[in-house]
Amino acid sequence: MIIDGYAHMFHESSLEAFKKMGGNWAREKVTGLSAQVRQKPALINVEDRLGFLDRNHVDMQIVTPPHFIYTTSMPEDIEGKLKIAQIINDGMGKLMEESKGKLIGVGTVPLENYDKHGRRELERAVKSCGLKGVAIASHWYGKPLDSTEFIDFWAHAAEMDLPIYIHPTDPFVTDGRTYEAEFDLMHNFGWPFETILSLSRLVFSGVLERYPTLKIVSHHLGGGIPFFWGRIEETYVSERQEDRIGRKMPKPLYDLFSLIYYDTAVGGNASAIQCAYDVFGADQLVFATDAPFGPGSGEERLTSYPKVIKSLGLSESDNNKIFADNVKRIFNL
Repeated sequence: MIIDGYAHMFHESSLEAFKKMGGNWAREKVTGLSAQVRQKPALINVEDRLGFLDRNHVDMQIVTPPHFIYTTSMPEDIEGKLKIAQIINDGMGKLMEESKGKLIGVGTVPLENYDKHGRRELERAVKSCGLKGVAIASHWYGKPLDSTEFIDFWAHAAEMDLPIYIHPTDPFVTDGRTYEAEFDLMHNFGWPFETILSLSRLVFSGVLERYPTLKIVSHHLGGGIPFFWGRIEETYVSERQEDRIGRKMPKPLYDLFSLIYYDTAVGGNASAIQCAYDVFGADQLVFATDAPFGPGSGEERLTSYPKVIKSLGLSESDNNKIFADNVKRIFNL
């Protein structure tokens, strides 16, 4: 069995709803999304997406809304952000229904004033729309995810046993290093760094200590955390922790970073996946394609990425964990 554990999609009804919203955000977003859909129809078309899965013997796919819908140039008022989340979540529920269970929908919520706004919407997304997880960006408009004002979100997600998908996004302010804007450098190199920052702060700040049952799924092998593992351990050895973290960690860093799941969507790089396997083992790896993004229509990754995992020569048991068992455990499937 193969489950694609991290892909992207949204429902055509969401695009139509955005068209009716009016305002600068909606106009810009509809223009951008329409261009994306023309290039990759499977971003929105359920029949096309299911064709991808069937042709490549992928049994199910976890689909999250593209992060640029719920992070970029959002309306400043919380009511506007909440309305966008509701539109997205309604659409993700329709994707699940129309796919007859082959697409597992993940929604989103605004993090600010969570108890007043986000809590109710997250419960609605799960109970009314049938969604199975929540996607958030690597920061919320420049505020790190471990900010004290977001602790209610983490507590609620842990209470609901709800998987949390963290997607990297651009820094909120980029004026300091304008040279990142050229050559697609932010996407290629900045996003992995944003992921590393986000995950590391959740560890060092104590969020994962406080809520160890959280199911956090990180994109692109955690931005490269496995590759940097030796540097991480050397930098934060016990005798330096109070100077560099501000406190003595109550558990080994490995135990805390091992609570995170790392997806394998890293451009089909077998060596990178082998590194993550060597550091964290099969139990923390999740097969993913990031489809339909990537070369061509988005199907190429579904064709090639499973072969990359199989090329590692892992045991049948470990392959099963990476391809399906871990996602089943994360989502209680």
